Amino acid sequence: MHKILIVEDEVPAKKKLIRFIDEICSDYQIVGEIPTVKDAMFFFSSPREIDVIFSDIELRDGNIFGVYKELSVPCPIIFVTAYNKFLMEAFETNGIAYLLKPYSKDRFSKAWEKFLKLKDQSQKNYQDVINTLNELLLKRQAGFTGYKEMFPIRSARGIYFLKVAEIVYFKAEDGLVFAFDHINKKHKMSHRTLKEVIELLDPDLFFSINRGELIHRKYIERIERYDKNTLLVNLNKGMFKLKTSQQKTATFNQWIGL
Repeated sequence: MHKILIVEDEVPAKKKLIRFIDEICSDYQIVGEIPTVKDAMFFFSSPREIDVIFSDIELRDGNIFGVYKELSVPCPIIFVTAYNKFLMEAFETNGIAYLLKPYSKDRFSKAWEKFLKLKDQSQKNYQDVINTLNELLLKRQAGFTGYKEMFPIRSARGIYFLKVAEIVYFKAEDGLVFAFDHINKKHKMSHRTLKEVIELLDPDLFFSINRGELIHRKYIERIERYDKNTLLVNLNKGMFKLKTSQQKTATFNQWIGL
C-alpha cells in the first residue's frame, strides 16, 4: 500500500489530486491532508511513515520549503504548483517531479511512474537514485531537454533568436508558419508546417487546438465555452482568443486536466 501525504490549501486542487490518485492507484492510503505551513510543522514533529508527498509550495500562511529543509523529510516529493519559479529549489528538497497547474492526467501519470520506480529500488541505493534524478532534472531545466529552447528567425537585418518560453502560440497560414510572442509581435518561421514545429516542442507545454494553431500552456488565462462542441481559449491576458476544433476539444480537455 502506498502511503500518501497531501499538502494543499486549495480545495479544488486537492480534489483533483485525490481523483487522479484514485484513478491511477488502487492500493493507497492518504495519511494526511495539510493546508498550512503551521500544520506541516506539527505533522512532521513526530515520526511518520510516508511513501510520497504531493505538495503545493505557496500555502495560505507561507512557503513550504522551510519545513522540508529544516526537518529533512525522508521521502520523495511531487510538487504541484501554479508557479514555475520554484523549480530549482524543488529539486533540492527531495523533489522528483514538478507539476505546473493546470496539469494533465498524462503528466500526473508520468510523475507517479517516477515515484513507483523509486519505490522499487532497494533502500540501499535510494539516495543515489534521488541524486541521479535530481541531476537529470536540473540538466533539463538548464536546457538539456532535447526540445527546442529557441528558434532562429531570419529578418532583413540578419538572424535573431526567438525564445520558446516567449511564444504564446504558432499559426499556420498560406503555406507558412508564424510565431506570436508575449508582446504580440509576429515572427515568420523557417518551417512550412505546424507538424514540423510540433515535433521540436515539449508536448507537455504545447498543444495543437485545431489544424492551424498550436498554443503554449504557460499563457492560458481562461477557457470559455464557445458552442456545444468547441472552446474559446484566452491567451496572454486576453490578447489572443483562439477556438478549439470539434475534433480536438476532448483531447484538449484531457491535456489541461479537465
